[in-house]
Amino acid sequence: MSLKAINWTYKQKVLWSEVIYIVLVIVVIPFFVGIQIWDELSYTFSLIVVNVFQLPSILLFYRVFLPLTILKRKYGTFILLFIPYLLVYELNARLASIAAIHLPFIPTGYQNLLMSGHPETFSSGYFFNQTFGYTFLLLLTASAIAIIKELFKQQQKVYEIAYDKVKLELSHLKSQVQPHFFFNTLNNLYTLSIQQSPTAPVMIANLSEIMRYVIYESEQEKVGLDKEINFMSKYIALERIRHNNPDAIDFVVQGDPSLHQIEPLLFLPLIENCFKHALQKNVKDNDVRIVLAVDEEELTFQTTNKIDLSATVKEPEYTGGIGLTNVNKRLALLYPDRHTLTIDENNNTFEVILTIKFNKE
Repeated sequence: MSLKAINWTYKQKVLWSEVIYIVLVIVVIPFFVGIQIWDELSYTFSLIVVNVFQLPSILLFYRVFLPLTILKRKYGTFILLFIPYLLVYELNARLASIAAIHLPFIPTGYQNLLMSGHPETFSSGYFFNQTFGYTFLLLLTASAIAIIKELFKQQQKVYEIAYDKVKLELSHLKSQVQPHFFFNTLNNLYTLSIQQSPTAPVMIANLSEIMRYVIYESEQEKVGLDKEINFMSKYIALERIRHNNPDAIDFVVQGDPSLHQIEPLLFLPLIENCFKHALQKNVKDNDVRIVLAVDEEELTFQTTNKIDLSATVKEPEYTGGIGLTNVNKRLALLYPDRHTLTIDENNNTFEVILTIKFNKE
């Protein structure tokens, strides 16, 4: 189990803070106090046993008493109930001493020490069986752990608000991709139908499978990378149908995609953008190359296509249209500081390279 606190959930943070606190006040502090007071190690372990029996009143203080008073800013209630709580604490301490006195493994000498305080009666000359200093230490540290838990709780609320905001924005961005994608695909299908192309039925069948993926699979936060690749393959198959040279379209996958998951439809705008301009009639040798390479640490997705420079000048949204803008926003939300997106236009070639670094578990 990794001990990187930055990756801990709210419940894990609370659990481990409580475990550390309990071990500290119930075991560590009594141990060091005991070895300074007594030569007998058995006395020290007996002190630890007594402290274990006092755990209920300590838990009551920082799990119930403080959350209902100080943490809710009910300071008057805290003052009114503090004395009754001290009575509960004192009763727990006396019962802990009585229990230890009757345990067979507690040394007789330590039992005599406990009995000298007369924990069974309140007429031994003083009210509190426990020292004020030690009581103050326990309650002060308990207050600290209660405050730490509250900070974790507030931190969790801030995280959940931020997460919900990001999720809503991602959902909006994804919803932009779907109609944009279907509009382009149906437009292509309409063109083939007008031309009475025999490939139209094949395109309809592929489109049906693609729609099923977009409607159902894309609702998930992540899908298997192999599923996303299968979706891209079917979309590219549609583009091959209307391309004047299907062999000019090359889609290559390198590595084992089954090892990773990815956000659905993340690469679709890049592929759409690639075909949108590569299939212009006046682009010579309008070949398209799409490469996805993946290993244990990162993924690289690259698209390369020919462009018509004159069309680029007339269409300024080419490098900043809805597709690429959408991808940039989603990447910034999903992979902050873990991705690079470079766009290179060289002569009549347009190249996009996206690199994503995976989180190491």
